[in-house]
Amino acid sequence: MLLRRGKALSDQARTAELLLIRTEPPCSRCRKAEVVLREVVSSHPGVATLRVIRSDEPEAQKYGPILTPVVLLNGKLICAGMAPLKSGLEKLVEAELKSDAG
Repeated sequence: MLLRRGKALSDQARTAELLLIRTEPPCSRCRKAEVVLREVVSSHPGVATLRVIRSDEPEAQKYGPILTPVVLLNGKLICAGMAPLKSGLEKLVEAELKSDAG
């Protein structure tokens, strides 16, 4: 059983996958977004993950024309064209983890 902030988490799949779609080389907004996402993921070890892909990859193309950076949480669009605020992203990740609790 995992413990996080005084609460027990079962071994069931409670995860938050963050996906960052960015340019290569990364623009300043993309770099800032990646820093924020890495900080949020590091504060949720074992339950939050980050994947980073380039905007020219086939997976990114399925979202149509995009304004980078694009941030998705478990496949849901969170923001586009700007880096998310860490506090807001933390709240969204927490809510997503609680919604997975069933």
